[in-house]
Amino acid sequence: MSGPSPRTHLYLLGAVLVIGFIGFLAVKEIAIPASWNYEDWYREDSLKDIASLAVVYGGNESCQTCHADEHEEIIEFKHQTLSCESCHGPLIDHAQDGKKIAAAKVDDSTTWQCMNCHEKLVNRPPDFPQFSVARIEEHKEVAKGVLCLACHNPHDPAP
Repeated sequence: MSGPSPRTHLYLLGAVLVIGFIGFLAVKEIAIPASWNYEDWYREDSLKDIASLAVVYGGNESCQTCHADEHEEIIEFKHQTLSCESCHGPLIDHAQDGKKIAAAKVDDSTTWQCMNCHEKLVNRPPDFPQFSVARIEEHKEVAKGVLCLACHNPHDPAP
């Protein structure tokens, strides 16, 4: 009786790889939904799912029904393309069915509200107003701990 061939380990490895590949294809076939669009790489049924969700964000049009003055003010300034909800939070937390249910919350206790968009990051366009912590500390006339909102109106942030 002869022993195993010197290539037996290669045959076994090949068999394991083939079985693993077939298993992968089987799991892939089961896991990918029938509505998967291979051309654009998304699940087409997700559009129906998203459309059926309750509206959380209303957009600036929803805000201007009650806040017409603020809307008129902001459309004249640099933040005119920014959604109200970017700073004030989702509409659903503030109003539902045309009625106010809570105050719109703006976190004015930190510089986060401004630095969320204006922190100096490599991926931002060079002409976009960006500020580093060092730049904020350059405001020598401002006492330490004073926030951006003390001097800058967020609707018209120009100094």
